[in-house]
Amino acid sequence: MRRTSLVIAVLVAALALSATAGAEINSFAEARRGSLHVLSSALVSGHSVDMRGGWFNTSLSCTTSRRLRVHAEIHRTTAHSDAITGMAKTGRVMNCAEGGPNFGFTISPSEAGMACPNGSWKPGRYDFLTRTRHVRSGVVAVATLGWTKKEAC
Repeated sequence: MRRTSLVIAVLVAALALSATAGAEINSFAEARRGSLHVLSSALVSGHSVDMRGGWFNTSLSCTTSRRLRVHAEIHRTTAHSDAITGMAKTGRVMNCAEGGPNFGFTISPSEAGMACPNGSWKPGRYDFLTRTRHVRSGVVAVATLGWTKKEAC
């Protein structure tokens, strides 16, 4: 039980630290089956979005690794157009997810095709979706985040 409390405290601290490091908004999700916890997050700042997944299981050692599949999707809507980009990857991830979800993507607005000349996000309504699937069990955590950038480029 103590390890679970410690992991959750570390996750909360990581989100708090990232919020003070210039992040504007974030979302965090957890799905649980028994002692397995699957995590997803989306963290948006002025010049990037961090979309990651992780897992932990208190009945297994922290050196245990399992396969995760992280799918990240960004949808931008304006009065005149729609744009969507998505990417996914599968890989082995260590148990415990110290510091929060740690497997996934950091995407810049230019990589997503949604950048102003200065590298910030173009104006519009953004919907970010991070879906993390623990491959062996099929447990899925989905973090969604809606954000509107009103300022012009």
